[in-house]
Amino acid sequence: MATQETPSFDDLEPVDNSTDDDYDSEWIELEPGESVVGEIRELSPNCGKYDTTVIELARGIGDVVAMWSNGQIDNALDDNDLGEGDVVGIKHTEQTSMFTNEDGEEQEYDIWKVRELPAGGPE
Repeated sequence: MATQETPSFDDLEPVDNSTDDDYDSEWIELEPGESVVGEIRELSPNCGKYDTTVIELARGIGDVVAMWSNGQIDNALDDNDLGEGDVVGIKHTEQTSMFTNEDGEEQEYDIWKVRELPAGGPE
């Protein structure tokens, strides 16, 4: 190519533009009081503008959903060695709590809970 002239854009062959996006599944956003239960299919850290984890959960055959995680969910998964193949429940509770940021301002945040299916399945 170094000895040839660079072709124009119009001289090039089109490439397949379709993306095989890992997140073809339905995106969900849990409102306070809502929960989701499913098998973790994939955890993809460092996604999006805020380097957040994306969780893909299979709620049933052919029903895979994706959702943004947060620090509370990530910590619960990490602390309990939960990952792909584990069945979990994630709830956006109606509870909130407060903390004081480094500027001395009080910040309110929502409380999230994570539960796991015990070994051997439901009792």
